Amino acid sequence: MGEQFAQELKAKAVAYINVDSSASGPNFSPNAVASLAPLILEVSRGLAAPGGTVLYSALQRSTASEHPEARSPRALRKLLVDTRIGSGSDHTVFLNHLGIPTIGLSFEGPYGVYHSMYDDFYWMNHFGDPGYRYHVLCTKVWGALALRLANAELLPFDFAFYADNLSDFVADIYKTSGAREKLDLQPLLARIADFKTAGVRLNQAMRLRLRTRSGADDSSSSLNAKIIQVERGWLSEDGIPGRPWFKHLLYAARYTYAHLELPALTEAAEAGDWESAKKQAVMLEAAVQRNAQLLNKLATECKGKF
Repeated sequence: MGEQFAQELKAKAVAYINVDSSASGPNFSPNAVASLAPLILEVSRGLAAPGGTVLYSALQRSTASEHPEARSPRALRKLLVDTRIGSGSDHTVFLNHLGIPTIGLSFEGPYGVYHSMYDDFYWMNHFGDPGYRYHVLCTKVWGALALRLANAELLPFDFAFYADNLSDFVADIYKTSGAREKLDLQPLLARIADFKTAGVRLNQAMRLRLRTRSGADDSSSSLNAKIIQVERGWLSEDGIPGRPWFKHLLYAARYTYAHLELPALTEAAEAGDWESAKKQAVMLEAAVQRNAQLLNKLATECKGKF
């Protein structure tokens, strides 16, 4: 379906919200491309979890328990929404092939019966989600996100937050044996810094516009049509080496379902193919630079149309 309607989806789709396994326990476990992570956190602040606590607070507690190494509020916030997206679910064609931002929603817990004969209504009614309270909450999160994305005067993407994640992805490359000696990724990091500056500038321009205008107009539609093209800007027409169907330069999957960031660069570095790795770094630089330029144009346009 995604391939059949590829051109229409690329032109019109704002985001894909994936709910593959909605609830098997109480722990909210969202994932998303990083530009949509702040939106998930914003929505979670306005919803109550079972027991009366705010969903955002419940998410903080469960994430802190799972990641005791996150000792600062900033480190914890970066982990609240998983931005390292693997494969094995229906979002794959949208993100990896078409460049459409994705969100994944689920509430998780001990799920030892997964894909077994015991994975049935009895288990769910008695152990997984008695009363279906977390199924209901998942539906509320799903609906709130859909409404925000459908009705926003200006689409609520945060590309400055995306830039921070890109820097983290690059830092992971340096963990590969030999990478520090063989690769100079400082030019790529410099382009990411430019992308972050442009993202901050766009955020400021959008906030100012929303404060000073009374409602959406044709210029808002024009801006939104360009905002959704940022994710498309991460696509490579030729795809990643050896797997041309996977066209996203930032996200793919390993030959399992496992996540893989900066896939072409990462796989070249892991193979010790440093010449290919250098070429992939240059391709990433160009993509980041193009998107930084697009964000700067959007910021100027946003400020100039009110």
